Amino acid sequence: MKFTTLSAYLIACSLSLVLSHGAIGKEKDEDTEESESEVTIEKTVLAREHDDKFEPVKSFKPDDIFAVLVILSEPKVGTKVKAVWTIVDAGGHEDEKILEKKVDLTAEAIKGVEEANRINFTLSHDKPYPAGDYKVDIYLNGELEKTVEFKIKE
Repeated sequence: MKFTTLSAYLIACSLSLVLSHGAIGKEKDEDTEESESEVTIEKTVLAREHDDKFEPVKSFKPDDIFAVLVILSEPKVGTKVKAVWTIVDAGGHEDEKILEKKVDLTAEAIKGVEEANRINFTLSHDKPYPAGDYKVDIYLNGELEKTVEFKIKE
């Protein structure tokens, strides 16, 4: 009788171990799925806006309309993207914030948009910016993800 009780106990322990191991594996799979579905910045492109179109560039002219195109891995509702344009060193200005723009992806904002995973940040101005060094810091959901440096050349 004791042998049967001991066998039943060992079988129950073995089943418990197998089931708990399966549950741990399932949790890991769920975590992996969550991290895989997390929005990331796939790339950024410096561009000049001209006639409502964007032309990729390496540097800008003082009277250009500056743009940085942020390509996300996916257009997920609730994603927040921010661009902070800064003069690094130009015309006697150093580390001076020029403009900050924020975009929150909502269902309405991405509905019917051809490239819903692309966010266009543009910087227009009334007078030309001086030649020198500039940057755009790109934040994704509150975290600095990328810094894009560029120059304005005469």
